[in-house]
Amino acid sequence: MKKIIILVGLLLTFNSCTVYQEPTSLSLSGEYIIDKITVISTENSTHNSGQIYSIGSHYVNNLDTFPLDDIYVGFTRWHFDYTILSFYPVSMGDGTTNWQRKYFYTVVNHESIYDLGYIKFQVNGSVRIFKILDDGMESITLQSTGLWPYANSGPNEVVMLHLTRIGP
Repeated sequence: MKKIIILVGLLLTFNSCTVYQEPTSLSLSGEYIIDKITVISTENSTHNSGQIYSIGSHYVNNLDTFPLDDIYVGFTRWHFDYTILSFYPVSMGDGTTNWQRKYFYTVVNHESIYDLGYIKFQVNGSVRIFKILDDGMESITLQSTGLWPYANSGPNEVVMLHLTRIGP
């Protein structure tokens, strides 16, 4: 009887533990090309509509801020450094790239392997926040926190960007 109680106690002790997993290190650093954009417009809780822009498409949003308002899918490149997000590359004659627009970004609320956090940066006086949905070895998926074109009323537009790594 004593052995059964000890055995049950040991089983309960080892089965009731949760496994601790540290947050993964984000690997944002590198050059990416935007190869797909998904726009989801939510007018209310029952009606959702969406549009997918694939390679060769031109995404234009006149209500968004420059440089996020005009994206050529399959051609627009972004570069993440450890603290700088760069836009508009110009290839130099010596093989290097000069990035014309640079903005400081921070990663906030990266606390677990299940929540990779948000990229937050300021562009032309507007704070932009993108949730990191996926951070793979060769790709990143970002989702905007929403844009209300008509102030706080009307549809909420969420933009999901799928980026593929093309360089260091």
